[in-house]
Amino acid sequence: MSLPEIIFDAGIVGAGGAGFPTHIKAKAKTEIVIANGAECEPLIHKDYELMLHFPEKIVRGLELLSESTSAKKSFFGIKEKNQNVIDAITSIISSGNIEITKLGDFYPSGDEYELVYEATGRLIPPVGIPPDVGCVVNNVETLYNIAEAEESKPVTGKFICVAGAVKNPSSFFVPV
Repeated sequence: MSLPEIIFDAGIVGAGGAGFPTHIKAKAKTEIVIANGAECEPLIHKDYELMLHFPEKIVRGLELLSESTSAKKSFFGIKEKNQNVIDAITSIISSGNIEITKLGDFYPSGDEYELVYEATGRLIPPVGIPPDVGCVVNNVETLYNIAEAEESKPVTGKFICVAGAVKNPSSFFVPV
């Protein structure tokens, strides 16, 4: 079974907020795949926790997607302030085709337009999308889900962050 079929059967959609069907991105032929680990919304830290605790899964998902799309290069966008996460991801990267892009701590560093530019120097045209400049972008939770699907595990939960005026801000994996 092809990766797009595995992704479709596992019920994977973009976990960064838009919910775009990930199997469509996996079918694309592109030059570059970018992992979005920027998490630019204030107070939110679930992607940070995912990258810190599951770097192997996320890098594996990035490798699978890169292979499926025939990408020649992959970038992993992470805020520069998160050095422990950069270290965790860097320790897993075995391919010279994956490069860390250190991002500034500003809003909206995780926006696709900003992330593609910072990683590649390419400008997405107004009202354009990353494929217009040879890129596919996926949130790190989506990449985690792709690695899980490779092991025949469908999406049955969602990582969330509870933050703000609460006693114990934390990240959780909840069933969907």
